[in-house]
Amino acid sequence: MVSLMKKGIVATCALASTALVSYSANAAEQPNAQKGTMGYGYKQYLEKHPDKNNQSKVQTEAGTTQQGNRVLDISEWQGDLTADQVKKLKDNYDFIIIRAQYGSENVDTSLEHNSELLDKYDLPFGVYSYSMYENPDDARYEAQTLYNRAPKASFYINDFEQNSVTSGSIDDSTNAWYDEMKGLAGNKKVLLYSYQNFMEENLTNTVSTYDGFWLANYNETQPSREYALWQYTDQYHSPELDQDVDANYTSPDKDTSWFIS
Repeated sequence: MVSLMKKGIVATCALASTALVSYSANAAEQPNAQKGTMGYGYKQYLEKHPDKNNQSKVQTEAGTTQQGNRVLDISEWQGDLTADQVKKLKDNYDFIIIRAQYGSENVDTSLEHNSELLDKYDLPFGVYSYSMYENPDDARYEAQTLYNRAPKASFYINDFEQNSVTSGSIDDSTNAWYDEMKGLAGNKKVLLYSYQNFMEENLTNTVSTYDGFWLANYNETQPSREYALWQYTDQYHSPELDQDVDANYTSPDKDTSWFIS
C-alpha cells in the first residue's frame, strides 16, 4: 500500500516537472547533490565522517588492487544516452546499471529512453530503486513498480542506504522487497546495495538473503568483506560519456554471466 506521504510526493513532482527537466541539463556539474540517486545516503555519511573517505581521483582512474571488471552506474543526472554513447559503452563494458526510480512514485526521467536504447543495441543492464519503503507492504509495492518499469533488465537492485521504515523492523521490510522481486524476476539476480556502516547497523540479518551485496566503499584498496559489486568511486571520468560517474568493480569470483544470465 502506498502511503499518503508518497502520494503527496507525486503531486509535488508533477508540479515541479518543468523545473526538473531544466535542472537535469546542468546536473552533471553537481553529481553528489542529487537526493534519491545511488550513493546519496553514503555521501551524507562521509560528510559527517570524512576520515572514512580515502578515495583518490587519480588512483581510481588508474585502477585499484582488485581483479574484477569495471561497471558504470548512471541515472537521469547523466542525461539521456545517445546511440553513439551506447555503442562506445558496449565496446568497453559487458553491462551497465541505470536508475529506475526513487521510491515507488518517482520515475527516473531517463529510464524509458535509456532502457529502450540499451535494449536496441543489445547492451545488458541492471536497474536499481533508491528505496524509501516504510513497511513490508510498501517494500513489496516498490519492488513491483521497479519490475514493471524495467521488465527487460538483467538484474535488480534494492538501493537501501537511508532508514525510511516506520512500521515493523528493517529486516521485515527489506526481506519483503527481496521476496516480492524474486517472485517476479525468477532466476534473475536480486542485489542489495548499501555502505558498510549502514549495513552493519541495520542489515546484518538481511544481507545474506539477497543473491549478492553491492558495497559502496570509496577506498583505494579492495574491501575485505564479501561483495558481488564494489562501488569504489563517484569520480571516474567516463570517456564514453565525457563526464564523471560512479564506477564499480565486480567481485573477482563473479564473471559477467553471474549478473546477466
